[in-house]
Amino acid sequence: MENKLYELSRKRRSIRRYGAGYIDDAIIHEIMKVALTAPTSFGHKPVEYVVVRNKDMIRKIGACKQMGGSQINGADTVIVVMVKTADHRQAEFWIEDGAIASAYILLAVEQYGLGACWVHIRNRMGQRKTSDEEIRALLGVPDGYTVLNLVAIGEKGEDKKAYTEADLHTENVHNERY
Repeated sequence: MENKLYELSRKRRSIRRYGAGYIDDAIIHEIMKVALTAPTSFGHKPVEYVVVRNKDMIRKIGACKQMGGSQINGADTVIVVMVKTADHRQAEFWIEDGAIASAYILLAVEQYGLGACWVHIRNRMGQRKTSDEEIRALLGVPDGYTVLNLVAIGEKGEDKKAYTEADLHTENVHNERY
């Protein structure tokens, strides 16, 4: 039985080194279309994005995280994934909503043969404030939003083998009862 999504997901690995290639704007647009189809709690669609392509701004965003932010350096594009949390109806599931959208982005990137890496921002410290606060200030994001993570995207600068059936932890799947 053909399983296209499995084939795509087994190839998707976190890439932290990027080549110098430029990603066409049309591909970024297609990736964002996929992100916009991600389900959200109660259909509120509170997830929003800032697509950053400027190399200097990418470095500044990376510096907003004390540890682990530099891994976005070298990426062609960084997508800042944030959720509108000011409205209590949207705030309850904000982490889940942002995480699902980010997973969609990661898979969309893989279908174009590009590399991507999730960079966690929630509850991380920046240089003077939280990473979230520093990134929002840098990008002019209004109050009422919270940055969950970044997705760095670029030409793959490292080769990671796809998962195989032997890599799957099938013992983690339980049927009917634990």
